[in-house]
Amino acid sequence: MIRVGLSQREKQKVIDEYLFGKYIKKIFCFYFKNFPVKYKIDCEIEYIEYSDIEMYKFFYRLLEEIGSDSLIIIDGCMRTQNRSELIYNCAHHYLNQTLHKIVFEHFPIIETKDDFMILLDFENKGKYKGKLFDYLFLQQEDILIKPHKVRMELSPVEVTDSEKSRYEAKKESLFDNLGSKDPDTVPRMLQLFAGDIKKKAVKSDRLYVARNKRFKMDNVLSYDDIKAKDNCTVIDTHYRRLNMNDFLKTTGMTTVKYLCTTLSIDNVIINEFSEWKARLDAIYAQASLY
Repeated sequence: MIRVGLSQREKQKVIDEYLFGKYIKKIFCFYFKNFPVKYKIDCEIEYIEYSDIEMYKFFYRLLEEIGSDSLIIIDGCMRTQNRSELIYNCAHHYLNQTLHKIVFEHFPIIETKDDFMILLDFENKGKYKGKLFDYLFLQQEDILIKPHKVRMELSPVEVTDSEKSRYEAKKESLFDNLGSKDPDTVPRMLQLFAGDIKKKAVKSDRLYVARNKRFKMDNVLSYDDIKAKDNCTVIDTHYRRLNMNDFLKTTGMTTVKYLCTTLSIDNVIINEFSEWKARLDAIYAQASLY
């Protein structure tokens, strides 16, 4: 059973309905530390944090304890795009111990549609091993998805000729000095540079989020500072898609308000977001909805 996009209350309802009429001796709930969960359950339930999945102190004990009368809940554990990651392989060993499993996730993918195979591996690793994503799979398993459709709303920031010249010089310098460094450092540094130009558009009565705390302003938070229900305007997007997804999950925002210049890096950011959104919406369009 795979359920995507559900609230805590909705997940509780799914668990209650699943348990009705079944004998489950113990539940093992795996979760990610930034999104701890707590469920009201009549039987024993053990919560195990994502990073502990591969720890020896848990591994052999769980293999011994998990059996046919156990329910495993995988709650928000799609944390890397590498399907062969050791931590996933350890989880698969646990999941092979029982037929009772519920997989919860907020978004159906991290970055690409093939990420959905991580959830299908949790459901049935043997069946999907080595296979690439096919939209048909959405109808072949017990999968329901509640869409979280996200859009970007642009707030233009004027850029002077002097700022454009400094940006182009910075870009040229970054490429000239790249050497053996990761090429991804160039757009990351350029976005920070563009973000500094956007500082003049920051208003004191609004909340903003930036890559770091370089602005030293109380109303400009870093991504680590974001809390539930914070409604922020984005100065810098996080360079990791997973962190941006976490930001959207934490805040509950469906509209990303983005301070946008005419500099080339902002075009890159906007295009990458649009492409991710299109992949997300394509899955929503072909899935059975909750």
